[in-house]
Amino acid sequence: MQACTNNNAPLINKQSPGETSAEIKKLITTGKRVEAINNDSLQIVAKRLYQLQKQTGDNTALVYAELFEANYYWQAANHKEAMQQSMKCLADAEKYNIRPVEIQIQGTIANLHKETNNYPMAFKAADMGLNMSIADKDTAHIIAYLGLKAMFTRAVSLNNHQPGADKSIDLNLAALKIAESSPKYERLRIRFYDNICQYYKDQRDFEKAYYYGNKGVELATKYNQQRSLTYAYSWLGQANYFQGHTAKGIELLNKALQIATDLKEPYRVMEIHGHIYDCYITTKDYKDALTHYTRMHSMRDSLKVLDNVKQISELQLKYETVQKDKQITSLNAKAKFQTLERNAFIVVFILLVAIAVLLYVKERKRKDLLVSEKQLLNEELKNAELELLYFTDNLKQKNEIIEEFKVEIEHLQLQHIAASDMENLENLVKAHIMTDENWDSFKKLFAKVHTGFFTTVKQKFPNLTTTDARILSLIKLQLSNYEMANMLGITIAGIKKSKQHLRKKMELNKDENIESIIASI
Repeated sequence: MQACTNNNAPLINKQSPGETSAEIKKLITTGKRVEAINNDSLQIVAKRLYQLQKQTGDNTALVYAELFEANYYWQAANHKEAMQQSMKCLADAEKYNIRPVEIQIQGTIANLHKETNNYPMAFKAADMGLNMSIADKDTAHIIAYLGLKAMFTRAVSLNNHQPGADKSIDLNLAALKIAESSPKYERLRIRFYDNICQYYKDQRDFEKAYYYGNKGVELATKYNQQRSLTYAYSWLGQANYFQGHTAKGIELLNKALQIATDLKEPYRVMEIHGHIYDCYITTKDYKDALTHYTRMHSMRDSLKVLDNVKQISELQLKYETVQKDKQITSLNAKAKFQTLERNAFIVVFILLVAIAVLLYVKERKRKDLLVSEKQLLNEELKNAELELLYFTDNLKQKNEIIEEFKVEIEHLQLQHIAASDMENLENLVKAHIMTDENWDSFKKLFAKVHTGFFTTVKQKFPNLTTTDARILSLIKLQLSNYEMANMLGITIAGIKKSKQHLRKKMELNKDENIESIIASI
């Protein structure tokens, strides 16, 4: 299409608003399609969307342009620029409520953290994307984020040199089952065929590796997913090589290398050189192994040039700052000595005056400090109240998401998902119900806002248990029975029954209201 081939398209054209809107939608569809096909095309789509956004003020065009540009930089191994663009994209997606991009950009952020081996942050971003997908009942992104977490799980296992099979296979197979449940998710199956092929290749189960790898090649070819082909060919190439079919193995790896080169993805090219090196080293072909090892490390060093330049610049700036500070200190010391030498009497007088001023200032500061401390305490109390409110709302939202996810699980059960796969998904549900750990965090925040509450309750009602105190704290926050039930992971009927037991333990009269009693503490 013309918009994807002309870098110098005018900012102003004769299109009607309807035609411009149609072009924006078409560009977004094109961008999603070419993300794994041609990185240059992705940048061209982003540039045209920026032009249309300036012309029309369309925020959707802006946010998708930022998304595509972030992915362009990521695939070009410009990780610093990719992360800056991702942060801008995320902020604008939240600002303009472009929910699909808000979900998708978390995947790019997660992958960027993975590239720098910051797996805690990678998992955090992936979990955020997964939780948003569950909240929106976005099955396609649920599948994608399960796959992303599987990839990170495998990488952590390999980095830590953990013996035996890693847990990524369970996540991959569970996600693949969901993707195979409907034809509309056929394209999403590609990454799982590739990941499962890699797993069985490493386990030396070559028959299964060939089965899943060939299915990955078939679908990646059908949907023209060139980047996915680089993975499928890499794993199939290594499987063939390790099984003794060395010529075929190198042929497939060279295919992967050529595709990655055509896609202009230097980081992927570097990885494939590493895969070829792994093959040659197993057969003690040291000459060819050294060739690819050298290329891999040469590319790795070149990809770090910007970071090195940045670090050197920072060091130089720090050095120049220190030197300048030394010069200023030297000049100040010299000037001070000359002043003292010429004006000894005046200095003594000034010192006496200074002492008097200091005493006055010290007293004034003491009084100001008392006022400041009072203000600080009030500010800390306000912050604690806001933090408690946020913590409580966050727990409510998480448990509402869990309720929705339970419905999704029941739907999947009707599709005959395997018990082991369902267990993995159900573990996601259990992860956010108010556990003892959550209660400890909640209790600390609550005690900041309502000082002495638990001590007073214990003194007035010594028969109450920790569980009783937990319910009383939620009553103190004036939460409804429904909200308390959600936070504690029990039914509304369970809450009502707990309140009845509390009335008996607290020995309240019929005309005494438990809510009023707790509000007064």
